[in-house]
Amino acid sequence: MATQKQVSLLRKFNGMLILFYLVSLLLTAPAVYWITRAQTYETAHQELTLLVDMVRSIQGYVGQSLRAPLTQMEVFHSPALSGAVAINLISNHFQKVQPNYYIRFTSDNPLNPQNRSRELELDLLQRFRSDPNLTELVESGMLHGRSTLVSARPNRAVAECLNCHGDAAAMRSEITEEYGTSSGFGYTVGRVEGVMLVGVPIGHVNEIALQRSLAVIGIITLLFTFLFVAANLLVKRTIISPLVAITSMAQAVSKGQLEHKLEPQRNDEIGALAHAFELMRRSLVAMLKRNRSSK
Repeated sequence: MATQKQVSLLRKFNGMLILFYLVSLLLTAPAVYWITRAQTYETAHQELTLLVDMVRSIQGYVGQSLRAPLTQMEVFHSPALSGAVAINLISNHFQKVQPNYYIRFTSDNPLNPQNRSRELELDLLQRFRSDPNLTELVESGMLHGRSTLVSARPNRAVAECLNCHGDAAAMRSEITEEYGTSSGFGYTVGRVEGVMLVGVPIGHVNEIALQRSLAVIGIITLLFTFLFVAANLLVKRTIISPLVAITSMAQAVSKGQLEHKLEPQRNDEIGALAHAFELMRRSLVAMLKRNRSSK
């Protein structure tokens, strides 16, 4: 009987612990995932901002420090005259060492066919053209077959752009010989002719969030395992074993074995129960002695 009660009590206690563990996972795992995902997205946004600033700095350097003196010297070198060309060339080298990042100038009317807008790029370009007040877009979408978090900014044509993108008939021979005359000309000053994109694959962001969530789940599981084992040992020692001793003493008393003493050594509820049983045993012993002496 004592063994059955012991198993039953332990099962109830362990069941409560397991239920607490499952509820903790159900509440903690999704929360950790979404919080981590939001933090990772924030980090990605900071990286995007940093890359955008770097790209704009390169564009400013080309436009302010290289274009004017080279134009005066009648030296034509497209990476030194066009910020878009320079950035695309730099991004090709950059992506060899950082393939997870995406930097590109695109247009639906480019000189270089490799820079023609596609998929998300074309959609972003049209959105910038439809809203003159729109200066930046940060969103996710499919970019060249990959789900990507993208920061996009419009590339509005300025007067210097017409040196390479003006009237095809009046264009320098170096440009027409390299790119032909079918695309990349007829730009209008102030019009959005292209879009600058910096992107980070979202799959990478989700992977980080998932890894951190699994790590937290693993830590919770380890802590629960430790708690489960420690709690079981503590319950057995402080609750189950004293109750088994009291139960054994009660069963012995019910069979008339009154010589079994129970010395309570605790000052809690179980100690009070043991003390009560011991007083009952002594009362029975005293009563039996009186009955015998009266006979």
